[in-house]
Amino acid sequence: MQELQELIAKIGQKVSSGELFKVNFKTVPVDYEMNQLKSINSEEVEGWALRIIDNGKIGFSSSTSESQFESMVAKAKEIARFGQTALFDFPEQIKTSRKGKLKLYDHSVSEKSIAEMIEIGNNIITRARSLSSELRCDAGIVKQEGQVRYWNTHGASFDYQKTTFASSIMIQDTKEDDMMMLMESRQWGQDALSLDSLWEKIEKKFNWGKKIVEIDSGYMPAIFTPKALLVLMLPLIAGLNGRMVNKKISPLQDKLEQTLFSPLLSIYSDGTIDYAEGSAPCDDEGIPMCKLPLIEKGVLKNYYYDLHNAAEAGVKPTGNGMRNSYHTSPSPGISNLVIPEGETSFADMVKDIKEGIIIDQVLGLGQGNILSGAFSNNVQLGYKIEKGEITGRIKNVMIAGNALEVLRDIVAIGSEVDWKSGRYCFPHIYIKAISVATKN
Repeated sequence: MQELQELIAKIGQKVSSGELFKVNFKTVPVDYEMNQLKSINSEEVEGWALRIIDNGKIGFSSSTSESQFESMVAKAKEIARFGQTALFDFPEQIKTSRKGKLKLYDHSVSEKSIAEMIEIGNNIITRARSLSSELRCDAGIVKQEGQVRYWNTHGASFDYQKTTFASSIMIQDTKEDDMMMLMESRQWGQDALSLDSLWEKIEKKFNWGKKIVEIDSGYMPAIFTPKALLVLMLPLIAGLNGRMVNKKISPLQDKLEQTLFSPLLSIYSDGTIDYAEGSAPCDDEGIPMCKLPLIEKGVLKNYYYDLHNAAEAGVKPTGNGMRNSYHTSPSPGISNLVIPEGETSFADMVKDIKEGIIIDQVLGLGQGNILSGAFSNNVQLGYKIEKGEITGRIKNVMIAGNALEVLRDIVAIGSEVDWKSGRYCFPHIYIKAISVATKN
């Protein structure tokens, strides 16, 4: 980190305080399209981000090269002239909250060869064709490794390496008047992904979907799979954001310690889970990551904050200052979102429903007024439950409602969890009733 230390020393001579953030990542994607190997690429990214406090105002700039350092400083100082008033200062020391070193880097991911990745892809295509020779299968196998480094003018710093290994599968079954699209993926920081468990789910859902069944409009019970649960979680993520709370536009403001949801529901943000995509020793501002309870047995416990919004609210930062990329300043964000498993199996959920639906994939995720809790989505992949059994796939169906209200009426939480996108750990959730509309 010698180069960052020398550069930050120069920054300290020109402004009140500042931080320098650097990322280096190498990504190797192997892509399949229409049952055939399409491309093998290698992409390398270097990014620099500078944030300063100058005369009490915040300035920011970014670059793709150290050679543009002087212009970065000049641009950040110029932006600071008209920038937001700084209500915080950068941390003077950085101490992680976790005992023991957080595991984020797996050498076997770095050493994974292109030939091995192609073998995985070929195996996916072979398995897809075994279901039906007429299926179209697209797949992606990706490995990524990189380094994140940080230094500020107070001498605080951190440095860590990270790996990611991911595989994604899309199976499309097209007939004259119908198309079923089934998608599954796995992503983790460790080379420990089992395609067998993934394929078991694909085969089961494919077989459920062979028969198309009709369903009437109305209110009915629904099971959200871990993949579909973001429909209900996105409004919560937005409402718990400290910036939205400070702006007084969150429906959850001023409701700490109130029971707002089903007592079956607990949710937390946790950036200290080994190999999870959202984990790191610190957030992108140098605040230690932690396990932050957001909802406990239906009770609102915490909002999540970055440095600026925590200072504005008069509370401590929660270690949730995240950058969408090196081009952006930190803002409140979720590390890994976790809903602990419950006590009810998926099979028992299905058996309990006389008539209802399973929601597995939706189109237009995030449609509706998210901050208010509203959602309205077409069901891309869903199934009908009748008399405790899955009877077939539903088409031309839309679901709608308000997540903040729906989450009060949870019948059961699934006894198994599944990681999605490497950062969302969700079980199945059985909802008492949602609005279902069909074209029939």
